[in-house]
Amino acid sequence: MYYVVGSGPAGVACAHALSSNGHEVTILDAGGRLEPEREAIARAAGDRPRADWTAEETAVLRTMVDKDGKVPIKLVHGSSYPYRRPVGAPDIRYGTLNIRASYAKGGLSNVWGAALLPHSADDIRDWPIAYEDMANSYAAVLSLLPVAGQDDDLSAQFPMTGASMSALAPSRQIRDLLERATRRKERLLTGGIRVGGSRLAVNALDGMAAKGCNYCGYCLHGCPRDVVYSSRHTLDKLLQRGNVHYRPNIIVRSFKDTEDGVVIEVQNADGTVSHLDGARLFLGAGTINSTVILMRSLRLYDRPVRFKDSQYFLFPMLQTRAVPDVANEKLYTLSQAFAEISDPAISPYTVHLQLYSYNDHLEQLLDQKLRFLRHAFPKNQVLGRLLLVQAYLHSTHSGAIEGVLRRSGADDVFELAESLNPETSVKIAQVVDKLRAFSDCFGAFPIKRMLQVTEPGRGFHTGGSFPMAAHPTTSETDILGRPHGMFHCHVIDATVLPSIPATTITLTVMANAYRIGRSVARLVSAGVQELRV
Repeated sequence: MYYVVGSGPAGVACAHALSSNGHEVTILDAGGRLEPEREAIARAAGDRPRADWTAEETAVLRTMVDKDGKVPIKLVHGSSYPYRRPVGAPDIRYGTLNIRASYAKGGLSNVWGAALLPHSADDIRDWPIAYEDMANSYAAVLSLLPVAGQDDDLSAQFPMTGASMSALAPSRQIRDLLERATRRKERLLTGGIRVGGSRLAVNALDGMAAKGCNYCGYCLHGCPRDVVYSSRHTLDKLLQRGNVHYRPNIIVRSFKDTEDGVVIEVQNADGTVSHLDGARLFLGAGTINSTVILMRSLRLYDRPVRFKDSQYFLFPMLQTRAVPDVANEKLYTLSQAFAEISDPAISPYTVHLQLYSYNDHLEQLLDQKLRFLRHAFPKNQVLGRLLLVQAYLHSTHSGAIEGVLRRSGADDVFELAESLNPETSVKIAQVVDKLRAFSDCFGAFPIKRMLQVTEPGRGFHTGGSFPMAAHPTTSETDILGRPHGMFHCHVIDATVLPSIPATTITLTVMANAYRIGRSVARLVSAGVQELRV
């Protein structure tokens, strides 16, 4: 039996590769679920126009901006279930950080922004694996996902090979921006800027097997129709194969790599501890939990480990022309456009920007700023011009997270703390200045004084604590994700990424997990016992 730990994007991608090659797979998972009453309210609302929702439905589904003008950690239909710590899960001390481990069926794919973009060859040229292997894995994984998008100027540098794409209708604000950028494409390309529509893991259209987007505008609160991809969707399909099994309510604590396979220590829902014997273990519990499991298993107590991060920052852009009545427009509120900056004067790596038009978080924030003036202020004129940019830097220019596993009585605790990078503020200023210089191409200019820089980990684009290396040493893994000195354990999630490029992380995590699973399956099927790489 091959055991896969975790039902997040890495786990299901690896399980798909293994089971497709005839191997028996059991997925071990904490398996947290959305409360049934909330799910019932969401699905009932999703089947009706938003104008027909009751006050109760709206109150349950909506996430509010807090008193500091910030959106709290992302909820699903008002629920924090993806982060709820079950009995037996590691004691993680996050300190001032807002990153969280997930214990849900589907992991953090229940709360992500659904943005999809492969890494460019230049951004991972220092990885110990061939880009062709990643390109083939991207294509395989994209064939499993719904993809909303279309070919445009991003396609040459970031091809979506394998994806069957259907377009979502952009908002009027984003349509105006894309049309203007297209007219000034040559100037943008000369400046190292590519602009195009977003690529999202979303069912754009109604189909035989799934509903499509109905533009209710509640994407950021959790999709009432469940059309935003979650890896639990793939898990449900895998379970129909017969050679994939699912065991929820289990916490994997540690493992031993033996001569013949692995012995996995697990804690069951009733608090009892038991052991499972398997031929191989594929560890995809999410980068924080996978790191804890690895450090316990390797007895790496009181030894710091460093997580790399693609840090993000936020700022508004104000369009020169206002779109009327945006608050009543039928639209989706995930990122609607991407801009990629490739400028050696800023970085040898891509800077990734996601653009958002109107959403009710922006309206809540504006109301909060205006206070008693909100009824007299021409709010609709401002909202009709306001865009939000979420920009990501490569991990080289970003802060990081330090982690230490310490013994605490009969158990242990994992302590996290931020580690800032002095380059970050310099690169952010360069990016904003670059956009200002090309504001005529966007028909919008950045408002620098409203810039917000988030702490490392806030965007969940984090990993690299046990990076892959061509010749791994302690605290590294080989290109099959095996920790130094181990043979039957493969780490498959962001934990093994050598760096965290700015473009979106989930697609690459899935592709790399698929690559590892497929490579192991093919080597075993070919009778290669040593699996030397």
